[in-house]
Parts: sequence; C-alpha cells; structure tokens
Amino acid sequence: MPQLLEVWNDTVDSKHLIGSIAIGIGVAVPAFLISDHFFTTTGDPELGHSYALLIGIVGCIIGAVISGILFKPKRVITESEADTRNRQEVIDEVVEEYGDLGDPRDLKPAVQEEIRALGLFDALIENHENRAKGAQL
Repeated sequence: MPQLLEVWNDTVDSKHLIGSIAIGIGVAVPAFLISDHFFTTTGDPELGHSYALLIGIVGCIIGAVISGILFKPKRVITESEADTRNRQEVIDEVVEEYGDLGDPRDLKPAVQEEIRALGLFDALIENHENRAKGAQL
C-alpha cells in the first residue's frame, strides 16, 4: 500500500510526490541554465537573465504537466444521500437567528425551483406550517 501524505489539502503518494519534484527540477533547472548561458552570451546579460528566468518558469509548467499526466490523483470521492434527520433543527436555528422565513410557496417560481433542487422545499413548508400552528395556539 502506498504511503499517502496530505500536501496543501490534497492527498498524494509520497513516491509520486518525490517523482514529481524530480521531474520539475529535471526540466526547469536545465531549461534555465541552458537558456541563461545562451542569452547572456548572445546579448545583454541582464536581459538574458530575465529571459532565462522566463524559460525556467515555462520549464516548471512543463514539468507540472508531465507529472500530472504520469501521476493520477489518489483521492476517492464518494457520494451519499444527505442526512435529512437534522434539517428541521437547522431550519429552527436559522429562524431563531434571522426571524421567520415565511411561506416558501410565496417565493418566485425560479427561487422555488432552486429550493426544490436542494431538497429543502418540503422541509421549509413543514417548518412554516408548524410555526403557524404554534402561533395560533
């Protein structure tokens, strides 16, 4: 089983990380050194160093692309149904903090569709009806 590490909130294989660093160095450093030598001998040395740095940055990008092609992501993404048990509790907390949300059926149709797509429409109606019953008592 590979040794997995977390780097910048992403999961990586330690061997692939070392390989990617080696590829980056192996592409960027020679690109910089060769272009630095070429540009400084053929013209203005200060301008040549600037161009060489630019070529080195391009080498870094090429190294990153090569590493991205060679080493695929290690993360596993799983999807699951949302836990609906606590929706009413969360809606109650929102109502306590911001006040009554009103009847979701009074909203514009486009907003209602968005709320339905999130799976919250029925929960909001239930919350509104429960609060209306509580206010009448």
